[in-house]
Amino acid sequence: MPSGILPGIVTLLFFTVAGEIVNDLFDLPVPGSVIGLILLVVYLQVSANESEGLDKVSQFCIRYLAVLFIPGCVGIFFLSDLLLQQWLPITLAMLVATPVSLVLTALLMQWLLKRFEKASEGEHHG
Repeated sequence: MPSGILPGIVTLLFFTVAGEIVNDLFDLPVPGSVIGLILLVVYLQVSANESEGLDKVSQFCIRYLAVLFIPGCVGIFFLSDLLLQQWLPITLAMLVATPVSLVLTALLMQWLLKRFEKASEGEHHG
């Protein structure tokens, strides 16, 4: 593991725990780790400083991300009976959810680009 990443690890753990606490306090239907990630993004947007440690630990995690998928793949192997029983709903969910999410993401991106374009034009003219 590269040196100098301890502050980054502590930051990630802090926001993970904070997300879990928020999830427990408000009983939200979103996983605590996702809430922690949202809190981290908000923190990074609000704070102007760049954390070298956070950058290093993020790059380290991304480099070994594929290893994190192994437990899920092994779990699917052991659930083959359930997959055979539920193949139709799973297939339909994948065939419907993928195009819908792609279209919604594209529409959201277009809307955001237009919004930021109008905002930047307003700043230049005002």
